[in-house]
Amino acid sequence: MREAALKPGALSSRGALRAVGATILVLVFAGLCGRVLNFPLNRDENLFVTVSAMSTFDNLYTVLGYNHLPYLPWLLGAIYRVTGSVHYLLVGRLLVLAAWLVAILGLRSIARQQAAGAAVFWAATSLLIGNILLLGSPGTMVTNNFLPIPAAIWAFRFLLKGMDEAAPKPVSCAVAGVLVSVAVGLKANYIFLAPLFAAATVLAPLKRPLTQRLLRQCLALAIGGILGALPILMLVASGPQTFFAHTLRYFTEMQAIYWSVSTEPKVTSLAQKLLLAESVWASGASLLVLAGLFVLPALQLARAERPGGRLVLGWPVWLAAALSLCGIIVAFVPTPSFPQYFVPPIPFLLIGLILLRAPTRQDNPEAADAILVALGLVALLCSATRLAPGLVDFVRPGNWRSITIHDEMRGMSRRAGVREGELGVTLTPVLALEAGLKVPPQFAAGQFVYRVADYLPADDRPYYTTTSPTRLQEFLNASPPATIVISGEEDIEEPFEHYARRHGYVEFTGSRPEGPRLFRRAISTAAVNADPAP
Repeated sequence: MREAALKPGALSSRGALRAVGATILVLVFAGLCGRVLNFPLNRDENLFVTVSAMSTFDNLYTVLGYNHLPYLPWLLGAIYRVTGSVHYLLVGRLLVLAAWLVAILGLRSIARQQAAGAAVFWAATSLLIGNILLLGSPGTMVTNNFLPIPAAIWAFRFLLKGMDEAAPKPVSCAVAGVLVSVAVGLKANYIFLAPLFAAATVLAPLKRPLTQRLLRQCLALAIGGILGALPILMLVASGPQTFFAHTLRYFTEMQAIYWSVSTEPKVTSLAQKLLLAESVWASGASLLVLAGLFVLPALQLARAERPGGRLVLGWPVWLAAALSLCGIIVAFVPTPSFPQYFVPPIPFLLIGLILLRAPTRQDNPEAADAILVALGLVALLCSATRLAPGLVDFVRPGNWRSITIHDEMRGMSRRAGVREGELGVTLTPVLALEAGLKVPPQFAAGQFVYRVADYLPADDRPYYTTTSPTRLQEFLNASPPATIVISGEEDIEEPFEHYARRHGYVEFTGSRPEGPRLFRRAISTAAVNADPAP
């Protein structure tokens, strides 16, 4: 068999298969691009996009009401400032696509470093792109749900390099530490990376002297982690009460009260969470990854030439397994539960698939590669109803939602006579930004601070710049806004529309009657440019 594989015809056939595989990946990535760029605007993006557009280093919590760790608004805000683009949603969606590409390149780098073969990289990429959960809002919107994935994958890659069997590489371990902090700084749910990476540097490889493991691996990782977290530590030191009021206490206190009285459908009990987890992890690409994780070891254990052979798993496999398990546990912590909370284990399961393929590279490779390719093909087939329309959308940029929303809002703004930089009151601030309006800080976080503001304890009120549903009329009457923007999709926006109609605002619509609307009233230039009262 080996001799046949080396014949020119066999080599040519293998090259053709690789070309076909590469073509498929290019097409499915194009389908992904089209889907991301044409995905509808979601309420979560109003928080991340708007705060990013208005962010400086220290105003995220003191002024804008941001409630996550700060690396996403700092990153996206820097992109806005460097590019000078006013296509806020489009630029944010392009950042998400860049994160997808970086994640795929990370999987490729791990596969090459482990000499695991092209088939497992192709399968892992297909299983990533074909994951139905990631093709929904978690992987298509400008939020912090997907962006930590490439940071986590590359952190694992640099740890593999830093803990090389030949000799430890402190610089690579330090880079891994930086990337762990970046992943956590994008989304706090990934905090479990830090202790598990640290434990790995202390415990592995066992044949290395403990002093080397502590000094050249663990210490280097810790230094990198501190450097990566330093901006957050500086921000916390400058105002700890403000920081924790907007992050920790927001989710553990105000958000919990809001959902306890909300009539929206929600998943709260353990039984409901288990059913949601089953729908996410026990179907589609996630289930196929789990199948691969069982099949690859079984192939090695069942080798005909070594029926009694045992499977030797190195520390990277155990680390990937521990990370996957912790990702699963973390997914059940928040209440209520949403599908995006079940993303964390996905990258580590894919890494585990690559790592398990590596030791079987010389053992029945044709069977293993065939299984892997089949898993990838099935994943792509299951996601075809999402990727195929995305491929059609990709070649029609004029129809991308990320562009048409901008054009529609600019058109309304021109017809209404809105000047660039005027204030626009809204709970859908991305629409106001796209219209060329300036968003008051009370609404920079969209509805996420506004809807919990009535539940703020007295001690935390000084740390918030906001109004609330019960104080909205007073807020608007104190300084009537020149423009009110609504999406028409949220019941919470109804008081804004009622206020506009009662006070004689003129309504402007776009091409879709059920789409966004802009309400405008004629007032003096001084009033237009006045900031609403807090």
